[in-house]
Amino acid sequence: MAKKTQDSEKIKRIIKILLENPDGIWLRKLSRESKLPLSTVHYYLEGQMANLVKNIGVRDEEGHFFGVRVIKLRDGVFNQLTNGDTDVSLRKVLKTNEILSDLD
Repeated sequence: MAKKTQDSEKIKRIIKILLENPDGIWLRKLSRESKLPLSTVHYYLEGQMANLVKNIGVRDEEGHFFGVRVIKLRDGVFNQLTNGDTDVSLRKVLKTNEILSDLD
């Protein structure tokens, strides 16, 4: 159970930085600003948060990003999170997307 609490805090940190950068942010800068390792940010973006974010960048033949990669919240997600109480909206978005079920 402690692991889920740590996971929710990491996801909240990533989302907070993405909310502060609505036009997108470089993956490495997102890692620095969230104070999370690049591999951790990548893990969440590619896994649990994949349906919440938009990845902008160049991919190779295998579909892997190379070079500059910009991350931003999908427009619908951004709008949901910025309308009303951000904490309540965040809980709703994360529960709706089945990312976290025990945020309370």
